Amino acid sequence: MHSMTAALAAHTSTPPDPATEEGGRVTDIFKAVWNWAADTLPGGNTTVVGLVFVVAMLANSKKGGTKTNWKKADQAVVGAVGGVLKALWGGVVGVLKAGRFVLRFYGGKELHGEPKSDAGFLRVGRRSTQPAGLPAVQLGSIALAPPKVSLIKPKRRQPSPRARQAAQWIEDYQGRAAAALDRAVRTALWCVRAGRRVRGWYQTAARFVRAWYAVAAPVVASIAHVVRMWHCWPYAARGLARLALTATVLGLMVPAWRAWTIVLLVLALGAVVFAGHKWKPKAPGDDATYGPKIWTILREDLKLPEDESRENWLHLPEKLGADDARIIVRLPWTFRGSQMEKDNVTALINSRLPGEWVGRFSFTSEHATAVYTHKPPPKPPAPTPEPPEAVDIWDPKVQEILAALGPDEFYLGQDTFDRPVIQKMSDEQAHWALSVGSGGGKSAFLQFLAIQMLMKRGTIVPIDPKMVSLTPLIGIPGVHSYINPEAPQDMRAALLWIAEVVKARNYEKKNRIRTAFEPLYIFMEESNELADILKEEYTASKKSSDSAGDPIWRDGVAKTLRLGREVNVHIIAVFQDFKDTQFGNVSLVPLFPFKIMGSYSERQWKRIIGTNIPMPTIQKKAGRMVLVLNTGDVTRIQTPYAPWDPEKTKDENQQAAYKRLTAYYKELRATHGFSTEGLYSAPPEPSPEEAPALLRQASRDTGPQGPNTGSEGGLSDETAGHGVTQTGGMTGNVTPQRDRLWLIPGQAGAEAAQDPLAAPALLTIAEIAHELTTRGYAIKANTISQHKRRRESTGFPVGIMVDGAEKFTLAQLLAFYEGRGLEKQEESGEEAEQNDAV
Repeated sequence: MHSMTAALAAHTSTPPDPATEEGGRVTDIFKAVWNWAADTLPGGNTTVVGLVFVVAMLANSKKGGTKTNWKKADQAVVGAVGGVLKALWGGVVGVLKAGRFVLRFYGGKELHGEPKSDAGFLRVGRRSTQPAGLPAVQLGSIALAPPKVSLIKPKRRQPSPRARQAAQWIEDYQGRAAAALDRAVRTALWCVRAGRRVRGWYQTAARFVRAWYAVAAPVVASIAHVVRMWHCWPYAARGLARLALTATVLGLMVPAWRAWTIVLLVLALGAVVFAGHKWKPKAPGDDATYGPKIWTILREDLKLPEDESRENWLHLPEKLGADDARIIVRLPWTFRGSQMEKDNVTALINSRLPGEWVGRFSFTSEHATAVYTHKPPPKPPAPTPEPPEAVDIWDPKVQEILAALGPDEFYLGQDTFDRPVIQKMSDEQAHWALSVGSGGGKSAFLQFLAIQMLMKRGTIVPIDPKMVSLTPLIGIPGVHSYINPEAPQDMRAALLWIAEVVKARNYEKKNRIRTAFEPLYIFMEESNELADILKEEYTASKKSSDSAGDPIWRDGVAKTLRLGREVNVHIIAVFQDFKDTQFGNVSLVPLFPFKIMGSYSERQWKRIIGTNIPMPTIQKKAGRMVLVLNTGDVTRIQTPYAPWDPEKTKDENQQAAYKRLTAYYKELRATHGFSTEGLYSAPPEPSPEEAPALLRQASRDTGPQGPNTGSEGGLSDETAGHGVTQTGGMTGNVTPQRDRLWLIPGQAGAEAAQDPLAAPALLTIAEIAHELTTRGYAIKANTISQHKRRRESTGFPVGIMVDGAEKFTLAQLLAFYEGRGLEKQEESGEEAEQNDAV
């Protein structure tokens, strides 16, 4: 037991003496160094002491390289001691400087140079670069002009709006790193856009980049803005940031702390992102955007020194688009204020800043200034007066106006001041031309003119190839309508009769037989369509020696227009165009000095009115028309309307209005009467109108009033008419069903209306072609004319000359074509010519 205790005691160190621990750790280090030097260096501790004296003497040597005077040992010893003391003091000073650096570093102060702001330990500072002089805010008190209106020019469209909007944060607050990041992102987006059509994943990548950029841009901009304001931070915030940076570096260097450091960094990053979105910096105003740029040029124009501050001379509002925005320019004393100098400053403002600005210069106050405000918008023009929306013919006021009209006066409507417009149909304005587009109220206007014509006891001759506008006048005494486009010869005969009446009236007036005549009014509705119909009829019957143009326009219409105004004969014509080639090369424009336009187009105005008279604003409205004289006078009116629309005849209200209008026509004719004196002969009798071929060939097998369709198996012999004899009797094999076949008027043809004992009627080629077409022969008039010209080779029959024109009987030509095997053949004219050639 004693031996074990002794063994343990042999390996146990002696407890330290408390007397030796008084020096602490520094004493232990000094002892260790001293013992190491005594044991290692030659000469022991004596050598160490010598080295110390040598270092001290070298440190005490002069800068000029003067050698130490070794002869003066006392001075050497003193110098050595002084060097040792200086070295020790230098170490102390270095330790103090290091400590001061640490205190300033973690205290948040600047590490070098002067403070760049007036920030305190807990106070946010401002940059100390504001120059002295007139504060910029005082310039705002100089402006006296109240704001007018904002007329800001639209910003330039950027190629990628969403990316540019997100990038605006970095563009406004970027440093060089942010600018590089912005350019890199734009380059990436451009690459994505350039290749997105090649593969679909490019579009996904583009959307991902845009989404990332939209989220990251405000955060990066916020961080950049906060770091940029580092010098304005409070000292406590800067010191805390430096302490956090040091702790982060130490935490990443020590393995045991690394995981927690990374976790804290992720949490801090999330807090920064949240704070970046929550407190993202405010976008700079227009003063920060445009101010430095325009100041560079303005300073040179005003001849100011380069060290002058912009805030002392130029004040821009934060938002140039604000209604009360004002731009204030302080002018130097040397600014003379000439108009050229003022224009230069104004031109600079308007060329470099958005919006349009007007300036007011003042030189009477302490500081000469130019205050710019938004240019006020031009005052809107006074509203142009317009005619009333509608004028009803049944209005008592309208009826009073009609009752007070003179013999040659016509009430046309209300003008822009709601005054009645009355035009005389005499002298130069004896004939009127209308050009009214679809829906312009043309039919209602013509019917309204007809009312006034009946009041004037006039004879009315409507010529309407479209059979629509003037149908309410049918059956009125003293109204002779030619509205069958299948009988153009009737229209031609009517125009020639009118020309003969004009000729006779002028003869009587010249010889003083009669000087006053009852009015004769001619409606030429759809004159362009009428010209086509008459031209086709004329071409089919003309001779080789006849003129190419239809002479009806020269011998009939033009003569009436030139001579009719003296004998109370008037033409109201409706045109779509005034092409001379369409009217037999006769220029009709000068013969209509009074024109009425409605619902027109720019092309129609130029072709009918010309370019000498400015075109009024086009108004597509029923009854809104323009009266145009050759003198250049233009009057906009609203014409009265009759509540009957020919395109809505199925409407019950329209049917009632139609009956009321026709009854009013009859009442006017019965009240005022009319006279045939001065007509000399009855107008040409219109040809009996036949039903179209489809109606004449319709089947009534299903009943007396059954549908107009054939039986299921097609037309039988009896329903096709094969069982009917020439005298109208029936053969024995015709069933009672055929007895119920109702013939419509005109179904028996032209021959059935003639007296069986009378001589065959002589017809022109056009009339015979029309009759053959109704009988089922597809033979046109020009084909018959060609056969007639080649009479020697074709054997075409010889007709009878009547008034210089060769006419034929229907049976004569019918036998000719049936003998050529053309019975009921649906062939065209070209096929007939081919058959003739064969």
